[in-house]
Amino acid sequence: MSYPPAKVFVNGKDAGTTPYKNTSLAPGETEIRLETGDATWTKKIKLKSNISTVIDWELNKNEEKSGGYVLYMEKTGDSEKAGLMVTSVPDKAAIAIDEEIKGYAPIRLSDIGEGEKQISLSFPGYKTIDIFAKATKGYQLIIEAELKSGEEIAPEPTLTISIEPTKTLIKKVMIKPTETGWLKVRAEPSSAGAEMARVNPGEEYEFIEEKTGWYNIKLKDGKTGWISAKYAEIL
Repeated sequence: MSYPPAKVFVNGKDAGTTPYKNTSLAPGETEIRLETGDATWTKKIKLKSNISTVIDWELNKNEEKSGGYVLYMEKTGDSEKAGLMVTSVPDKAAIAIDEEIKGYAPIRLSDIGEGEKQISLSFPGYKTIDIFAKATKGYQLIIEAELKSGEEIAPEPTLTISIEPTKTLIKKVMIKPTETGWLKVRAEPSSAGAEMARVNPGEEYEFIEEKTGWYNIKLKDGKTGWISAKYAEIL
């Protein structure tokens, strides 16, 4: 997956565009390249049999404003534990699991518990990366991340806008591509919040409010719920 959408090259051959999925690649070292009109990202990854590798990258012609992660799993031989290993650029990024700081990259945790996890990487002056993944006993999740530098906020110009008293401006939120092809809507702005619905990439919903890392949206049935801001864009 990428933002914006990009051409995908596998070992130098044009393979399609993001979002892109291929289940027939052979195990071994494989070069993946993503290209947009003015930005390129390339990385050699080692594919393993029966293991999915996820690439989620945001491209920008300014390399400091590009970033993302590569996620995959590997067997540990310990059927009672679900592990995690994280490396980051820059080094020493803070690692939080379900909003609880566990240490600083590079880090290896032998057991983070089985089930769905929100894994966050943060570093002063850089944009936080939030990853939603499922930890499985007998395996460790491996995350190789590059954080992008914080975006500069330009001063807002002073504008005079005339709005009819009877009309209200309504902001919309568009759902971005996700690893699963859908996005959970939760009752609370937390990965621990109960799932109340699922929305799909490309769909638009009324924006209600924002809390750190989460957007509150109005669903088609009139109910409101929270989605991860990482997978949504305010229009």
